[in-house]
Amino acid sequence: MKKILASLAIVSGLFLAYLSSSFIEKGKTEAYKFHSQRDINHFESIAKVLPTGMNSIFAASGECELCHGTAGAGPNTTALQDAMGNDVSPVADWKATMMANSAKDPFWRAKVSHEVLVNPSLQVAIENTCTKCHAPNGFFNAIHNGEPHYSIADLEQDTIGLDGVSCTSCHSMLSDGLGSVFSANMNYDTNKTIYGPYDAPFVNPMQNTIGFTPEKGDHINNAGLCGACHTLITNPVDLSGISTGTYFVEQAIYHEWLNSDFSTTNPTTCQECHLPRTTDNVVISDRPGWLDPRTPFGKHTLVGGNAFMLELLKNNIDSLGLSANVIEFDTVIARTVNQLQNKTLDVNLLEIQRTIDTAFYSLELINKTGHKFPAGYPSRRAYIEFVVSNLDGDTIFHSGKADDEFRLIEEEATYETHYNVINNESQVQIYEMVMGDVNSSVTTVLERAFSHLKDNRIPPSGFTSTHNSYDTVKVYGNADLDINFNKNGGSEGTGSDIIYFNIPLNGYAGTLNVTATVHYQPVPPKWTDEMFALSSNEIDLFKGMYNNADHTPVKVAVAILNQTSIDEIENLNIKVFPNPVQNHINLEGLENITDIVLFDNQGKKIKTFTWNQKSTQKLNVSIENGIYYLKIKTKKGQYLSKKIISL
Repeated sequence: MKKILASLAIVSGLFLAYLSSSFIEKGKTEAYKFHSQRDINHFESIAKVLPTGMNSIFAASGECELCHGTAGAGPNTTALQDAMGNDVSPVADWKATMMANSAKDPFWRAKVSHEVLVNPSLQVAIENTCTKCHAPNGFFNAIHNGEPHYSIADLEQDTIGLDGVSCTSCHSMLSDGLGSVFSANMNYDTNKTIYGPYDAPFVNPMQNTIGFTPEKGDHINNAGLCGACHTLITNPVDLSGISTGTYFVEQAIYHEWLNSDFSTTNPTTCQECHLPRTTDNVVISDRPGWLDPRTPFGKHTLVGGNAFMLELLKNNIDSLGLSANVIEFDTVIARTVNQLQNKTLDVNLLEIQRTIDTAFYSLELINKTGHKFPAGYPSRRAYIEFVVSNLDGDTIFHSGKADDEFRLIEEEATYETHYNVINNESQVQIYEMVMGDVNSSVTTVLERAFSHLKDNRIPPSGFTSTHNSYDTVKVYGNADLDINFNKNGGSEGTGSDIIYFNIPLNGYAGTLNVTATVHYQPVPPKWTDEMFALSSNEIDLFKGMYNNADHTPVKVAVAILNQTSIDEIENLNIKVFPNPVQNHINLEGLENITDIVLFDNQGKKIKTFTWNQKSTQKLNVSIENGIYYLKIKTKKGQYLSKKIISL
């Protein structure tokens, strides 16, 4: 009998291995050919159950899973599905997110250990601060019950604390002070009330099953609910661990949102992006089987931008004791990459002009989010890789080149300044927040973060220096002086940055291929160096996982120009006059024209003209004094340029 059971276990293990690899390599469709989603979830979730039980304030996610876990799992086979039959159950969508795994996140655990090693006398304060947001179900329960603090050692023995930011972490939060309560000093209901967005909730099933009472609470859709943790103000210490008596803004995503069009013009809250709404009618609980549907419904996908850590978690499920399976992580990773590549940033790459010595380009980055990009924890950064090559593929210019570990080869040892113009391969544009200690030396130790040495993360649209929240979301360094950073003609709020690339050609006049790529690194190798110089169980565990991980950044946006060799307008017998101009430009000798565009000296497009299909054309212009460039493209692919002076 034992042999039979062992054989079955081996077969089951082989099946699971095949199923997982089939899904990863061939995609979800291939896995579905042989098994339904329910089958896949069943096999992959064996021995990976969510925690159950309750403490004085919170319920573990396993208690919520019974009714809000998987579509059609109970008597109501249509519950928790959208109009297309997709599973939109909250627990299933949440299970593999960074929120669900916040208390087991090995990077966070290593960083807490790092901070304690640097200042061991501050261990209690450090662990109290860190567990507030990463393990709120454990911390706030302990404080409610009269405990003076909640440590990492306490967390390790607390299954409900290890549940991370789970269902009741958000749905038990009170409205008291939201919008002004920061650094995780939120208030919780202690009478086991669950707040949701809908009128007249049916209370009996939840009351009878887990002893909680559902109640309508409009504050569940208040951005301040997210801002309670995502606005973190710290109290710095000097290099001896002595308080400086000052404060430091480690992150202020909520204040960035306040200082944006997202909070004022057609308001869009955190929840509307990170728990995207469907207007489908959704039955929000699988029990009882006769509940009326609700709309709109917020899908609990909680998508952020940390695909790297999600991949690391997926590859270490067993050693970290995670409840989600490979397929669930793959789903969240796919959503995260989609968010980064389609909902984060737009880029516009333009050629301004080209001479025999230099090619001039402008690259505009437009932030599409309601906060800075990159946002949140200060390790996160984005950089631009700008590559120009010739027809044979030989590289002429390469800014932002990385090695095999994706360390930037030409990056400054301290930090790279913000650039308005890049004309040398040793320069690379990095969007980041850099922390300085009391001596203005770069530090990644959060306790020692005393000042901002740099913050050129791209603001959201509508962001201004006159907003009353600007003191917590300032721009620091050269970006503050850049006339193209969040500005247009001196007016703030563009939510964009324009960088100019002046590429030396050394006499090359042939074809140029230009690629600009924005890479996103949530945990770049440079950030981990200071932590990895020390050793603890937590640091060593994460170091091993980190070194074995794939460090390839997500390509958030890519822009490409494929250009033929440049000819001057005169070389093709196209005449442009008068020059200087006043109100109009005359063109003669036009043939097979596709584009006529006027740019200013900074590369901004002023006006686009449609060719009249004749050899002569008069362009009506009304421009200020200055230098402009008229660019004409023919059907042969030739870009033609002419400097225009307006008096």
